[in-house]
Amino acid sequence: MATKKQIHELIGRAVADPAFRASLVEDPEKAVKDAGYDLTDEQMAALKQADLEGFSADLEERLSKQVGVGEVGLAPWPT
Repeated sequence: MATKKQIHELIGRAVADPAFRASLVEDPEKAVKDAGYDLTDEQMAALKQADLEGFSADLEERLSKQVGVGEVGLAPWPT
């Protein structure tokens, strides 16, 4: 079972790292396992229902408006 902190880390990485986000969309179970997370069935179901692409795009748009420039370009999550 992943802790709340680990879930936040996983979601943060998914938002900031386009390659990781794509792997989550393509095969969430493999991506989570490869990243070293151990999610419960309930946690995995919630992750599969999340709109990570939409969330990331919304965050990018909000950040761009706040800093008053074009795309912010979220940096990949450090590994």
